[in-house]
Amino acid sequence: MKVHNSIPLLIDCLNRWKNCPNEKQFIEEYSDPQRKVIGDFFDEFHSELLSLDWKKYREHALKLDPDFEAARFQQNLELVENLFGFKLDGEVFLTGTFEVMDGFARFDRGSHKVFLGLDEGHLNGRYLDVLTTHELTHVARESRPEVWEGFGLSPQMSRADFLEYQPVIEHVFGEGFSCAVSEILVPGEAPWSYTYQTEKSLAQVYKKSAELDRIIKQEMVNPNGDYSGLYGIRPVFSQYVWGNEWVKQLLRDHASDQPRNLVDRSSKGFLPDALVFKLNKD
Repeated sequence: MKVHNSIPLLIDCLNRWKNCPNEKQFIEEYSDPQRKVIGDFFDEFHSELLSLDWKKYREHALKLDPDFEAARFQQNLELVENLFGFKLDGEVFLTGTFEVMDGFARFDRGSHKVFLGLDEGHLNGRYLDVLTTHELTHVARESRPEVWEGFGLSPQMSRADFLEYQPVIEHVFGEGFSCAVSEILVPGEAPWSYTYQTEKSLAQVYKKSAELDRIIKQEMVNPNGDYSGLYGIRPVFSQYVWGNEWVKQLLRDHASDQPRNLVDRSSKGFLPDALVFKLNKD
């Protein structure tokens, strides 16, 4: 993957920005210099800076080491590529996002752009390893033509079509698969970290497991099912927990516990398994 590392720019700006910059400063000194590679991604970020404890944020972010973060990414990339047995294509942006977002993989016409906000403050940076392997697993799976062809979708579909037509079962499988792989590749973190929960919220998800089973399965079998509605379930990302546990079962039952045996399998064929799966945590 092609890596764009803008942490040196972030450090340079923060060394000059003793106080929160005004919008003009931010655009001219941070957004504009990145425009050729990242477009207008940062143009709407300035208002979010106003809610930061600037002194605390700046003190933390100035400790970032651009070379270390680049090496961290390469190490995680190699972990994912070695697990699946193929190289990943696309672009990754190692950047500062002022705690607005931590990361996501953006699919468009068969390729990916991965955005990683390295100035997040969770777990002293260890969270970034979980997040990076999660997002790179999306790159690995979503770049496999078989995943989409199983649903009659084009592997070269646009970003808009990807968002509109992604089947509910593939959304749940894809997120669960990425969570399961990150746990394999970055072991030792708290179990709720892999599904973007807290200890308390994870317990709440399991407490309402029967309701979650019903809602997710209902959306999967509905011809007009909409995966975006699953983000309205509370705690947020509850479907990631469900998908994670379901995929772990699929790995045991259908893949000899080897993720590379599932990475290019269309989730459409796993609908019978999904409909009998129940989320239980005794």
